[in-house]
Amino acid sequence: MDFNRYISATEFQPLADVLRKEGRPVAAAKGSRIVSQQHRTHLCGIVEEGAFRYLHLADDGREHIVGYAFEGEFVGDYVSMRIDCPATVTIEAMCDSRIVMLPLESLEAFYRSDAEHERLGRHLAEHLTAELYERLLERYSLSAQARYEKLISRCPRLFEVASLKEIASYLGVRPETLSRIRRRSVH
Repeated sequence: MDFNRYISATEFQPLADVLRKEGRPVAAAKGSRIVSQQHRTHLCGIVEEGAFRYLHLADDGREHIVGYAFEGEFVGDYVSMRIDCPATVTIEAMCDSRIVMLPLESLEAFYRSDAEHERLGRHLAEHLTAELYERLLERYSLSAQARYEKLISRCPRLFEVASLKEIASYLGVRPETLSRIRRRSVH
């Protein structure tokens, strides 16, 4: 899947290598949480197999799907980890999954090891910011139909791992609306 498309595989490779070399393999059963909202986290990782959803519990008690991480992608609440604040999301396995987790101290040591690695850390933060900014602009400027078509073109197999209700939440529409959009869609 090409969900987190701002981070190219080539650019991300040195960080992926250190995650795999120095990280700790973790098996995550479907439904298990690797990050819990309102708790601090000092771990990040790479998805080796499976998929994760990012959930945000609103003040009214409703859960909102705000992101995904698939095989080969970064997983973690980067902001919580980097600035030592409570996580704003829960990250949950969508199926039985395997990840490699790295503590913040090891990530910091990698970044400090040379200027190229320091730049990679800055680029990762910049790419995550660019992705969030694009999603914000899309939410205001694109129709639900256009957001759906863009998402499915990036992740054509998304319905294989995520329910209609979850994808509707991610797009900011009701499941009934998403069903109508899917029927009208060319995909």
